[in-house]
Amino acid sequence: MSASPNSRMTDFDNEAVHWTVEENDYYDDQNGASSSQFDPFQNMDKVAHPEPEEPVFKAEPMTIRVDDPQKSSSGSFMTYRLFTMTALENYSTNNRPVRRRFSDFVWLHNALSIEFPACIIPPLPEKHRLKFFKGNRFDPLFIEQRRLGLQWFMDRIARHPYLQASQYTRLFLESTDFVLHVKKPDEKFEEMKESIEKFQVNLQVIERLYSKIGKRQQELETNYSQFAISIRGLSGLETNVDQQLRQFAESVENYANAFKERRRQEELLFLNDLHELLNYCHAVKEQLIERDKKQITFEDMSTDLQSIVLERERALYPGKNLGSTSGMNITEFMTDKMTDMGKARSEKLGLCVAKANDENNNYSTQMMKEFDLFKQAKEIELKQSLSAYADSHIEFYKKSISIWENILPVLNGIQLHDI
Repeated sequence: MSASPNSRMTDFDNEAVHWTVEENDYYDDQNGASSSQFDPFQNMDKVAHPEPEEPVFKAEPMTIRVDDPQKSSSGSFMTYRLFTMTALENYSTNNRPVRRRFSDFVWLHNALSIEFPACIIPPLPEKHRLKFFKGNRFDPLFIEQRRLGLQWFMDRIARHPYLQASQYTRLFLESTDFVLHVKKPDEKFEEMKESIEKFQVNLQVIERLYSKIGKRQQELETNYSQFAISIRGLSGLETNVDQQLRQFAESVENYANAFKERRRQEELLFLNDLHELLNYCHAVKEQLIERDKKQITFEDMSTDLQSIVLERERALYPGKNLGSTSGMNITEFMTDKMTDMGKARSEKLGLCVAKANDENNNYSTQMMKEFDLFKQAKEIELKQSLSAYADSHIEFYKKSISIWENILPVLNGIQLHDI
């Protein structure tokens, strides 16, 4: 039995039917999807995107040794030796030790505090337990406690990735001429420094000359004492005038003692005052150095602020609408964000600059008052010390005259036949 025309389908017809079914299924799927909100990016969150890697917050190997505390040549402060070993690129390969005083450590602490306001800057030893220490600052126990505190301070800096790489830390650890200079010196304070330096040099010359005089006086004391002993020995040989000779020897001993008493008074009232005046000069110079550091801090912060402002101005586009970001491309948008950050940073630093300026001005004003007091005290104390020196000599010569006047009648009483 032959197949009907409707039931007979060619291979081509079967393929067409199959295609039609698949096509209808596709459009049914699309229509069903369109009935809900269609999001062409709905599966984008399923695509794996690599997370940006955070920079490793880790310090490079670094060792800083603080040791060998020594008194300065002037004897007014202690210095400590620092030796650094590190592979950081910005450090020199020539590891030479340097010497720093405590005020230099204070400078480093302040500089790091300004450079890294969000970082925890290690404290200096005087800011915690050493404030309870009472006694001489040159006491060996105090010096060792301070050295250990400074060692902890530098160890903590060496373990911090930002602090160890700071330009201030490198300058502190490597500079062989670590002297802070003011960019715009104030003439008034420069004259103060020059005045104190000249006065101090003259005092040191007087001290050296007096030291020579003191040695000669000690030699005279010894010679007069030996002279008295010789006279006593002579009295044992000359029995006729032994009493008179013993009295003369006693007079010579009293004269030697008068020498000794004069030297003691000079050292107590003159030389001691001289040393105190020298210490006073050192103290004034220290305060002038601190004033310079205040000005240097203000100048450095002002320079940093100017750099930030210039960077921000360079990032701005001429004629850019600062009120809205609409219509901006990505470069303009990011530039605007950067300038906003620069503005916030400059405003914060501007407050710090204003504060540093106030501190510098207040310190300078007080320093001028302190220097006037120093000049007054210097004149009063110098007058007192020189008067004490003159009084000791007057007293010495009065005693000397009395000693020799008292022995003259004894000597005049010696008869020629007694010899």
